[in-house]
Amino acid sequence: MSPDKEREYSDLISFVSIFATCAWNVDPADPVHPANVAAHIAETFGKAKALIGARQAANDAIESLRGLTRQQLASLDARLIEAGSITVAEMHRRYSRQYKAVLKRGRIRNETEFYLVKGILDSCGDSLGQDEQATLSSLLLGFEQSS
Repeated sequence: MSPDKEREYSDLISFVSIFATCAWNVDPADPVHPANVAAHIAETFGKAKALIGARQAANDAIESLRGLTRQQLASLDARLIEAGSITVAEMHRRYSRQYKAVLKRGRIRNETEFYLVKGILDSCGDSLGQDEQATLSSLLLGFEQSS
């Protein structure tokens, strides 16, 4: 795999492992823990296949965030940062279907989307390009003015 794909794989496995342990309460020693499943897939079928599975697991994790409280999200982010992993907001930015839909649509429809975009802008500002920062700021302003 290319260095970019290796980095993506590493980021995803780190995020999903911590997420599964903290949010889903899966014991890291359990064979169904995503880190163990990914290791098995990588050994059996190669890292390229394991990357596909890691992306799917990350998407599942992101989609399941809706059930977490703000306090649980903050706690999870703290654990992710402590472990040197990427944050929930960064995962949203990279992999969330909802975030990509907002960008494609060019407007925010509700408060859930507003807080998703705001969280990404606030937490990922350093990793966003100037164009993406400007787009997100404009989307937030547009929603605030229409509410």
